[in-house]
Amino acid sequence: MSAADIALDVTSARRSRAKRLRPVRMLRLARHAAGALWSQKAKAFLMMIGTAVGIMLLTAVVGLSAGVQNRINQITAFFGPRSIMVFAGGGHLHGAGGRAEAGTTLKLQDAQAIQNQYGYEAVVAPGIFSGDTNVKAGGVGTQTHLVCSTPDYAEAFDWYVQEGAPIDSDDERSMARVAVLGTTVATNVFGAEDPIGKHIFINNVPFVVKGLLTSKGTSAMGFDQDDRIWIPLSTGMNRVLHQDYIRFIRMKVRPDYKVASVVDQITQLIRQRHRIVPPEQDDFRIITPDFIAQRVQSMARTTELVGGALALVALLVGGVVLMNILLLSLSERVPEIGLKRALGARQRDILVEFLSESVLVSLFGMILGVLLGLLPVLLIPRLFPMMPMAVSWKTFAYAALFSTGVGLLFGVQPARRAAKLNPVEALR
Repeated sequence: MSAADIALDVTSARRSRAKRLRPVRMLRLARHAAGALWSQKAKAFLMMIGTAVGIMLLTAVVGLSAGVQNRINQITAFFGPRSIMVFAGGGHLHGAGGRAEAGTTLKLQDAQAIQNQYGYEAVVAPGIFSGDTNVKAGGVGTQTHLVCSTPDYAEAFDWYVQEGAPIDSDDERSMARVAVLGTTVATNVFGAEDPIGKHIFINNVPFVVKGLLTSKGTSAMGFDQDDRIWIPLSTGMNRVLHQDYIRFIRMKVRPDYKVASVVDQITQLIRQRHRIVPPEQDDFRIITPDFIAQRVQSMARTTELVGGALALVALLVGGVVLMNILLLSLSERVPEIGLKRALGARQRDILVEFLSESVLVSLFGMILGVLLGLLPVLLIPRLFPMMPMAVSWKTFAYAALFSTGVGLLFGVQPARRAAKLNPVEALR
């Protein structure tokens, strides 16, 4: 074997050994970095604070974003992905669910025109909502929400009867005094008794309980959906509420048709019937799942932008503080660095050790920041149910990404300065 071959084998062996030792060396350097931080706990804590505050704000912002998305999904599921609501009264809306201002601009004839012209594209159910309606049976009384609507109410709202029978066309045609109860109303008035066939008074008008709606529980907005009574629309308009206008038209678009197309058609029809010519303001409001999603997102967007900006500023300030404290620590550790270089440490080793310190302190700050940020994310929805916040895996991914980035970005300058120290000068 020639000398060149021997030299090549020796070089290959050294490279192979260096590759095997590299993970061990990196682990040892990281352990030294952790030891250096532990020996300077006060400085390490000061370096952590800025990163912790930034990650805390970031956690809250990500929690708000995840909560908003969950709330949109809940409201869309509650409202119905193929549903349309036409409300009387134009102008502004109240609440994330998009409740329109009260108005008297919708007539039963509007719903009948929609049914006649577009009934093949959607199920149409006109109606009236009336809150705080007095209900009494025997000696027990309560207040509930009254819904006056046609037999298509069940299909339009995907809300069917679990016991008894629903309102039918004969009830609507004859203005029958029959009612279908929500489970909450049935429990409040009749307790554990079977309500079917029993007599109740709605605003002092006698009714017979015909059916019991399936329970839907609490909505995404926090109200009891089962606290309601459904009666025929004709009965409500003529015998209970005594009004000649309706409050809403509920539509459920059939699977073969697009919601947006139906909305455009209905808008044009009602404008034509009400003699509204743009740019005149509409005297009605059409609500769809997309509209609700946009409204909820717009309400949270400002908070997310402000919170994100504050988190970024806090991370930058924390990074600057971290860099300055590392530079200060460097001036105190010059003899230590010189001794390590004299014992065989390379510039790369010193660079990696200081970068490891920077990243480790940022990661510790991340842990503290995530823990502090999770407190409002978990507590706020309990204290304020209308405020959507949720824990998301993105919280931990973003926290790790940003804290590592801060550690690397602001740790480079101190690490390079430490690595470039002359070992002879450092030992003097």
